[in-house]
Order: sequence, then structure tokens, then C-alpha cells
Amino acid sequence: MNFSLIGYGQSEGSSVYQEASFTDRLVEMYPNPASDYLTVKLPTPNASSVQLAMHSVIGNALNIEKEQISDYEVRLRVKDLPSGYYFLSIKEESSGLKASYKFLKR
Repeated sequence: MNFSLIGYGQSEGSSVYQEASFTDRLVEMYPNPASDYLTVKLPTPNASSVQLAMHSVIGNALNIEKEQISDYEVRLRVKDLPSGYYFLSIKEESSGLKASYKFLKR
């Protein structure tokens, strides 16, 4: 399996996001750091069937509001989370997508 994780960064006030490549499938998560919402863009039109789980850095599961934007995008409300690092796990059975991402909530 070909796997690469890429982080992009720019100066203050600019968008920052992460990508992970699974063979020829690409997941985008932005903005990172996030303040109000975190958008997850999927490589296939399976946003309605994707399973998302968010955890704190010490492993506590968190309930977050999820909104499907399109067949490819899901938006997560992170506004009420305290500042810090979190992990987002993504799983989609039909495409075989399994990934975990770290993001910063400002």
C-alpha cells in the first residue's frame, strides 16, 4: 500500500491543511489549525457512509456535530472544543479507507 502524509503550512492568517494519499485516493482536512469548523474532503462520493471519530490526545472520545456538505465533504463543528491537539479517525468500508489525522484547534 502506498501511503504518504503531507502537511502544508503558510504564514499567520493563511489556510493550512493536511492530505493523506492512499494509492490514488486523497483525503484533505482543512483548515488546520481550525477555530470553528474542520472540513474533511473525501476522494470518493461516500460522505454519507463515512465513520468519523474524534479523540483528545489522551484518548477520550468526543461527540462532535457533523454536517454533510456534499457527497465528498463533511464539516465538523470544533468551535466548542478547548484549544489543543485532537485526532480524527476516518473509516469507510466500501472504499477501504482508514486513516487518522492530527489537527490543532485554536
